[in-house]
Amino acid sequence: MRAGSTFRVCRSAFAALWVLACSSAHASAAPIRLGDLQGMAYEGGVVANSAFTPSSEAGAAHAPFSGVLEVAEGRMHTAPEPLKSRLVLGKQTAIFPQVELGFLTVDGDLVPATQDVIRAGSIGRGRSFWDLIVQPGKVWSEPGEGTWSRAAFPFALVNSLEGETHNGLATFAYRGREVTNLRFQIVQQTAPFYVTDYFSASGLAHVVRRDAPDLVPGAPNRQRLVREYRGSIADRVVFATWPELAAQVGAQRLTGFGAGLPADQTVLAGLDYRGKFYLQLCPSAGGELPWCDRARFGVWSAAKALANETALLRLAEKFGPQVFDLKIADYVPAAAVYPAWRAVRFEDAIDMATGIGNGSTHHQPNHISDGYIDPTYDEWYRAHSEEAKIAALLRTGGTYPWGPGKVARYRDQDMFVLGVAMDRYLKSREGAQANIWSMLEKEVFLPIGIHYAPMNRTIEADGRPGQPMMAFGYYPTIGDMVKIARLYQNGGRHGEAQILYGPRIRALLRPSLSIGLATGTQTRFGETYYYNAFWMNAYRAKNGCAFQYPVMVGWGGNLVALLPNGSTAIRLAKAADDDGRSGDPSDLAVVADRLAPLCP
Repeated sequence: MRAGSTFRVCRSAFAALWVLACSSAHASAAPIRLGDLQGMAYEGGVVANSAFTPSSEAGAAHAPFSGVLEVAEGRMHTAPEPLKSRLVLGKQTAIFPQVELGFLTVDGDLVPATQDVIRAGSIGRGRSFWDLIVQPGKVWSEPGEGTWSRAAFPFALVNSLEGETHNGLATFAYRGREVTNLRFQIVQQTAPFYVTDYFSASGLAHVVRRDAPDLVPGAPNRQRLVREYRGSIADRVVFATWPELAAQVGAQRLTGFGAGLPADQTVLAGLDYRGKFYLQLCPSAGGELPWCDRARFGVWSAAKALANETALLRLAEKFGPQVFDLKIADYVPAAAVYPAWRAVRFEDAIDMATGIGNGSTHHQPNHISDGYIDPTYDEWYRAHSEEAKIAALLRTGGTYPWGPGKVARYRDQDMFVLGVAMDRYLKSREGAQANIWSMLEKEVFLPIGIHYAPMNRTIEADGRPGQPMMAFGYYPTIGDMVKIARLYQNGGRHGEAQILYGPRIRALLRPSLSIGLATGTQTRFGETYYYNAFWMNAYRAKNGCAFQYPVMVGWGGNLVALLPNGSTAIRLAKAADDDGRSGDPSDLAVVADRLAPLCP
């Protein structure tokens, strides 16, 4: 049945998440022409994102889609062109990767067979540098195109060694067994590392469709995918717009929420307030990003709290607080060869206080980043396998005279080896089949409504899934971050279940308590401290009340600030320089304080 307006398309059953895409397009553009998808003549250039979404005359798809798209490598027309980082680790960054993408249709949505990282470039497949993550999109039809149906979906270019995302949209048309080429564009990103360019891109990739027996109606795998997807829709976070929040509280009280960074460095921002997440903006090179609530974002070191700390607190709740005092070397035997590692506890690693590193011995005042990305970092960073990464971090790690537990010095390597040690501890308790990421997915994420959790892993020669990176490489949606933040705000409880170790979370959230190790990082309210993967930020209210509040922080200005009034402010960004401003959540806190006082 053909829908007569955008409103009817947006409000159709199981399409609530689509509302954001329909309502936020800043400029409407006609859909990309069918003929342009069928041909290979393409000059390149980013168009309005709305060209990848249903028009106001769109109707239901003529038929559902199921099958696998075999996507060939394709040139990406980039801006700037050429890229400065056009060759990284022997791979080309301006080539779309060769991938196989399985899809099925569920209630009018185009649902990928996996939302995990689909490896391509990182494992040497083809010439492209990139791997891919695919998110759910939409199927529909446009008038005047006969029996052809349209499909579109958001995606992210990633690399399994890194932690950023380059977010984009893709579309194709299908009829029976026929499919057109795949038109794509990359319009937003979080802060890069190896690929130093900030870029947009577009292109057209050749596609071949093949059947997938496990995706046809009645197949057990399809039934599982449908069940999982409908569950994710039922568990979604309620989103609302910034104007809706302004109408409730007054626009003046929201002034300055985005003042911490220039608009061109902001990827998205919003506030979880009284049961709804109010999205302030989700800009991109093609206008507001459709499916912003479905998109996955590389949040870099915010994963240390979202994943690593969350896993540690789950272990402590399951097995007791003695987990904090377990020794890394007892579960990573290679570390026991190095005397400095023998006394390092799980607690020290999550506090960034292992006493290992290559910075200076000057620590009064301390600078937490002293020695962070030193000349030895790259050997560990680019190592592929779990054992190679362990060997690199042990071989290249110097020692400080103060030992563990005393001084915070930032090291991704220590967060990674903590993840390895936690995984092996879990195996010692539950058997060789246990692993730390599956525990997180089944015992933490799924109960709070997170159904998909893509994470970068080590790259093993025998094809095993590999060890989760834990220091970075987690790709959450906005809703995922909100759900994890709510779990912390609720003291680690969800419903009747205590999922995370409550006493540690109460220490994190206690506003009057000064806690953590000195970082040397200052905001206008005072020094920031580091405690259990959180940056403990100072705040002083107008009435003189002063306290700390915990913030998850990732490279480029990614912030998830847990505020004492129960609200959570989120800002994702792509700041290129670490001048202290990008990691400062003070403006977010000031606005939240106006809505509901932060002092108890």
